[in-house]
Amino acid sequence: MTDAPTSGERISSPSICSLKVCHPAVPAAVPVLRHAAADFAAEHGADTDLCGDIALAVSEAVTNAVKHSQAHADEQVRLTAAVAEDWLEIRVTDRGAGFGLRESDGLGLGLPTIARLAAQLTIHQEGLGTELRMRFPLPR
Repeated sequence: MTDAPTSGERISSPSICSLKVCHPAVPAAVPVLRHAAADFAAEHGADTDLCGDIALAVSEAVTNAVKHSQAHADEQVRLTAAVAEDWLEIRVTDRGAGFGLRESDGLGLGLPTIARLAAQLTIHQEGLGTELRMRFPLPR
């Protein structure tokens, strides 16, 4: 299996621009998806500080998806990003077992860090997989 993204596409309409990138659930997904999100944010008006916050939040979310979800390398981590009005919404989704099901070997700072960086954070676990939805205000 390759560490290269398996798919990435940009979709635009008059009011919504979006990005979708899928990557095998391996550690190499972290920088690939981090850069994709930060580049997309910069293209849509995010300044350097906001791009840094987005990059860190996505790194934490993807690291959780790869490390803590018990996802396998033959499964995918998906990043979607959309701009609507003055908001950038980023979702990181995996099909792993979820978190909170076993002891963690980490410090447990990923989700609090994301919550501090994003204006809104929603975590959805149902059935197989987890979705983190992060929203960031874009400058006008």
